[in-house]
Amino acid sequence: MQKPKMLCKTQFLMIALALSVGTANAVTPRSRTSIGNETAARFFSERSATYQIGDEWGKLPVTDAVLASETPQFVRAARATARAGGGTSFYLGKFAGAHVMATNHHVFPAAYACLGRSIVFPHLGGRSFKCATFLGTWQEIDLSLFTLEVNRVEDESVLASVAGNFAFDRDLEPNQSLMTIGFGVANNSSRQMMANQDDDCRVFSGYADYRLMADPDELNPGTYSAWSFSNGCDVSHGDSGSAMIDRQTGEVVGIIWTGRIPKQASTQRSDVIADWMRTGSEMIWKELSYAVPSVKIGEILEQMASNPSTAPRTREILRALLVD
Repeated sequence: MQKPKMLCKTQFLMIALALSVGTANAVTPRSRTSIGNETAARFFSERSATYQIGDEWGKLPVTDAVLASETPQFVRAARATARAGGGTSFYLGKFAGAHVMATNHHVFPAAYACLGRSIVFPHLGGRSFKCATFLGTWQEIDLSLFTLEVNRVEDESVLASVAGNFAFDRDLEPNQSLMTIGFGVANNSSRQMMANQDDDCRVFSGYADYRLMADPDELNPGTYSAWSFSNGCDVSHGDSGSAMIDRQTGEVVGIIWTGRIPKQASTQRSDVIADWMRTGSEMIWKELSYAVPSVKIGEILEQMASNPSTAPRTREILRALLVD
């Protein structure tokens, strides 16, 4: 899966897929940042239990009918969400004249993966923009930033209406309600936009409790550690790069990057995971989903904006982003 990091197709997963569907349907191994083909999507589409946290699989399709009845916070986030390769990305805003997008490092690990690629916004009238410039990528926050090529005047106002920058000064609290919107393939072989805002999609770690942790994914582990907070949101391959949204305020409080795969059966009980949080169990750092907090993203980007070795134009954009 495209890891929400977690959730990319690696050679390991593609080999497992080939074995499970037979050599006649085998697919060529691809990079970690690739979601694979339709066969891979079908393989994962019926395996939500591999990823489920709590009593229910909370990912539901985002349709026009859903948007007509949802909160302004939800609507903005959905409209700002776009496909990026095999994963998900989201629009931050216009800074120093540049339209800036965010996704995971493992989705776009370098400029070659991004430049010229179409970034498609399904609920922004199906608009598609090219990745114009690659600003940088940072493993310890599993983040890549890039800009869009926007040529039409009418697109400027449309993008401005959905802009949502990282909440760099917003520390996270236990039980803070969240939502995620992305293109994860579990129970979603057609890869439509899906959202999760069920009761378990909330912060499980303590107040401002962030850890530089290794990837707990046992099927497709990443090779690096990233700053993380623990949450109970259901995510699957293809959700990589999804924004973590405060459900009440609509603020972007982080970006998803990984999770424990596969989940233990006990993780699919809301009472069990609630008890882990109540008792401060280390299980909250082993079995749930993990996202990089915006606070830590801000710290790293501040360093990059102050580093003379960072390209001058990138420093200019980062400074504007950080003071927004």
